[in-house]
Amino acid sequence: MSETSTTETILVTGATGKIGRRLVEVLHADGRNVRAVSRHTEIPFDWTDPSTWDAALDGVTAVYVIPPDHPFPADEFVATAVRSGVRRLVSQSGRRIEELSALAGIGHEVIGMHAAQVAVQASGIEWTVLQANNFNENFSEGDYLPAVLSGDVALPLAGTTEPLIAADDIAAAAAAVLTRDGHAGKVYEITGPESLSMDDAVAAIAAASGKAVSFRAESPEEHDAAMRAAGLPEELVGFLNIMYQFMRNGTMAEATGDVKQILGRDPIRFADWAVDTAKTGVWTDAPDA
Repeated sequence: MSETSTTETILVTGATGKIGRRLVEVLHADGRNVRAVSRHTEIPFDWTDPSTWDAALDGVTAVYVIPPDHPFPADEFVATAVRSGVRRLVSQSGRRIEELSALAGIGHEVIGMHAAQVAVQASGIEWTVLQANNFNENFSEGDYLPAVLSGDVALPLAGTTEPLIAADDIAAAAAAVLTRDGHAGKVYEITGPESLSMDDAVAAIAAASGKAVSFRAESPEEHDAAMRAAGLPEELVGFLNIMYQFMRNGTMAEATGDVKQILGRDPIRFADWAVDTAKTGVWTDAPDA
């Protein structure tokens, strides 16, 4: 497949999420023809309802796959995409997802992003996989935001470091591999530029926002008890325990140069991201939890 022309249509699934909406903006700014879909868009798209797939895929040449967390018929979707004439598939996945699945002792079909990755790689057409580290935006739009607002971020990650990545960098990398040649058959591990401890990350947020917030390292047992007390489903608690163990093992601790390889520039530093994000008021305008 040659580089995607501006007249060809690119399908972006999960278009209202952290990465999807940013990717749509990047592609539009580049003059691309984008079909942004989710369950509530004009053309509805539901991973668990194959009857919604044909309309979403009609006339599409490239697809960015943002899979659900839960199991879904990934092989069936990819086969439908190939039959519809799609020539390039890019799947968003988690860094070292194969090793995480092995640690959990589960098959690839159980974790949505692993199922999507395997299906895309077996598609028989051009494919690329973006395996991303955890997002900076977990602190501003995701699961860690309530803890930041409370001033106490408690996680079972004592001594753990990770090169957290900005969603803007993931979206920019996704746009590049969707529209340019040279990325077929590659699995990129995309990370931020430096590996930070949770202490460092939370301290950067405190410095940027002026908010009194600190990191507190819990033991795995303490965090397990806190999740259960919060009423999280047993299956989710089990998976999160394994994910935190995976992170404590240091499997995702090293930064890579894959963002620079794709984009020709360094990824965004966490401290710089925190300064820009603090200007939105997300950590100070919202009431304390």
